[in-house]
Amino acid sequence: GNAPLHDKQREVLEHLAAGRSTMCVMATGRGKSLIFHVHAARCALRDHVTSVFVYPLRALIADQAFHLNNALSRFGITTSVLTGESSPEERRSIYASIAQGECDIVLTTPEYLSIHVDDFAASGRIGFVVIDEAHHIGLAKAGARPAYREFDRIVTELGNPTVLALTATASSAVARDIANLLPLEICVYDQSERANLQVDDRRGLKTRDDYLANLVATGEKTVIYVNSRDQSVALAKTLRKRVPDCATHIAFYNAGLARSDRRRVEEAFRDGSLSCIVSTSAFGEGVNLPDIRHVVLYHMPFGAIEFNQMSGRAGRDGQPAVIHLLYSSRDARINERLLDCYAPERDELVTLYRALQTMWRSNRGKTGDDSFCASDIDIAQMCLAIDARTPVDERSVASGLGIFEELGFCHVSGFDDTRRIAMTENPGRVQLSRSIRYLEGLRSRMEFSAFRSWALDSCASDMLTKINRPIVPRA
Repeated sequence: GNAPLHDKQREVLEHLAAGRSTMCVMATGRGKSLIFHVHAARCALRDHVTSVFVYPLRALIADQAFHLNNALSRFGITTSVLTGESSPEERRSIYASIAQGECDIVLTTPEYLSIHVDDFAASGRIGFVVIDEAHHIGLAKAGARPAYREFDRIVTELGNPTVLALTATASSAVARDIANLLPLEICVYDQSERANLQVDDRRGLKTRDDYLANLVATGEKTVIYVNSRDQSVALAKTLRKRVPDCATHIAFYNAGLARSDRRRVEEAFRDGSLSCIVSTSAFGEGVNLPDIRHVVLYHMPFGAIEFNQMSGRAGRDGQPAVIHLLYSSRDARINERLLDCYAPERDELVTLYRALQTMWRSNRGKTGDDSFCASDIDIAQMCLAIDARTPVDERSVASGLGIFEELGFCHVSGFDDTRRIAMTENPGRVQLSRSIRYLEGLRSRMEFSAFRSWALDSCASDMLTKINRPIVPRA
């Protein structure tokens, strides 16, 4: 955007430019991401080194990468993603690009970096590491996210690059844990409060579509967050029918749109041609849209980070803005089912593996082929036949195959109707702790489980405090 950096952003950038590892505590919406985006660009263009951005959840990374590419590709800066979902071929290609100086920024998770730090370090080109939502380092003492407790080793093995740890919530104890683990030289606390924000608490409202229609009819800039691509399309269509006078000013937005379409929606919203966007979490990150008057959480976000990022889009110009809470406990159950599909539990994976082995051996006995072709539905039905007590949702099949392939238990080639699956004859014992994809999914479920109670039971004033001011260490 065209807005100047505020004092604390400039202060952190000055420390980083001097090579000083820094912790920054700053409220959501105050521009933490801009700090490390600017410094990473500086590292690429001035120092010709690679930056590594570590995000707590795999789900956050794809949208971050999209917007980073949009913003930085014009300068010749390249961005890549490495997570448990990355294929072996993608991993090898990206490691080679880092070593050859052709990859400037890598987005990853703590689990992936912890297990594969040697592959990053082999290039000798890692000059900047960002740990976003660094308060997880403090939480890791209780056994959650143990990969965060590895960052002292990780930083050392990477050759002691400059480190930036960022969070909006660092109590004295958490700040102490971060400082004890990382080689920090300076801490910057931005205690600014976003007093222009309000929370309108309508959780559990049975007539939320009526409420939403009245809000959209005001014509004020509004972003409505939903939890799936299909829902973004369906709710936009509903609102166009319910508020016909505003129909041409309502659009949907999700990661399934082509890059050109996403950019076109962003620009129309920026110039006022559109007044309402119905979106998944894909909208907003990396886009300078300061004049959003209303943010609506129509469905429950998938965690505290999404909650903060979505809510933090409101009123960045300092003018009054409202966050409307319209989700309910029913939305929480939907989220849990979605997360279960993308992160199958151990029992489901056992049943799935048995089903795959059965189908593979049967096909090989009949045809002699060492691989077989089957749809997700076919495989899910075989799971049901093998163990009706542990049904496997068809949407979980692809995730399970990804985990098994990562562990060397199968090989998958082709897509959709041409997908073929070959199982490994004697793969040995399954060690799910060696699958980054499994660990990332497990952490997502744990994060949502912890967030769910807070999102449903906290009072509106406590929620506003979480959004509009940081938690900083006591003096």
